[in-house]
Amino acid sequence: MTYILRKGRSRVSDLVNDQTQYPGGTVYLNANSASTIATRPGIGNDANDGSSWENAVLTMSKALSLVKTNGRILFVGDVREELTGSNLVFDVTIEGAGSLHHPDLPSTAYHPGGCMWRPPASPTAATPLLTVRARGWKFKNVAFDCPVDAAAIALSRNALSTTAEFDASHASFIGCRFLSGKYGIEDAGGCYNITIEGCQFLGMSTTAIVNTSTAVAEPLNWKIIGNQFPAYQSIGNATHIDSPLNEAIIAYNFFGTVTSTALYVDLTGGDDNIVTENFMMGVYDTSDYISGTGDSWVGNRIIADVGGNTALVTTANPTAAS
Repeated sequence: MTYILRKGRSRVSDLVNDQTQYPGGTVYLNANSASTIATRPGIGNDANDGSSWENAVLTMSKALSLVKTNGRILFVGDVREELTGSNLVFDVTIEGAGSLHHPDLPSTAYHPGGCMWRPPASPTAATPLLTVRARGWKFKNVAFDCPVDAAAIALSRNALSTTAEFDASHASFIGCRFLSGKYGIEDAGGCYNITIEGCQFLGMSTTAIVNTSTAVAEPLNWKIIGNQFPAYQSIGNATHIDSPLNEAIIAYNFFGTVTSTALYVDLTGGDDNIVTENFMMGVYDTSDYISGTGDSWVGNRIIADVGGNTALVTTANPTAAS
């Protein structure tokens, strides 16, 4: 059983059971097995029940089979799986307990403290690391090494109902890293109320955040706030955002120079978005940045506009290059 210390307090009486924060309880996952670490107690084993670090499970698939609605999976180590989440388990939190680095092993019996999720050694073609199909899933402090031909996380939504419905709306990504793949986050179907905050996207060969289908709806009410999209060289993205967002807020992000394309943010087909307080590399025109209908792009810091003026703060939407 885990206890959480309330901020600013140090008395034992101020410790609260994590059951209060996560009514569905916590499943512990240690993706370090005896083959990677020989000396640490409490290594992962799928024969365990996941009730504590000492009884942690080994695989994310086992953890997903145990987690309940309003529950949490707390993990450390090197997850190498391609999975599909249940569409009938809601408000699950997947949280890394380590730091956001690759699980390199410099010596035998070394305990990797990172929390990384990456493809298996022999990945299935065009398969995300995780397809989310239920509402309210949250990802906190996780590093995703993205597949070269798919997304790290695919948010799925269909037009069915009752137990056949898939709807990954209300998902959130807080303080995660998305590394070196085709997509970081893919919206397939048009999800509602997605929050992406304090994340880093680097090395995406196609797009960091993308919509690939509006079969059910156009993506509505997204919040993309305080993220880093680094500049080109080995860690830049081909495109940062490509989605017909509606009524979204895109604010306080750093959009670095893109790699193989000149397109930074493309909201074609979207409507009524607020894009403000971002730092934008490139040229502030419609070859680099494309607004949706009725958008408001104001208060963004840019390098240059279509007239060649530099170090400006935007007061209007991007216009065509002259």
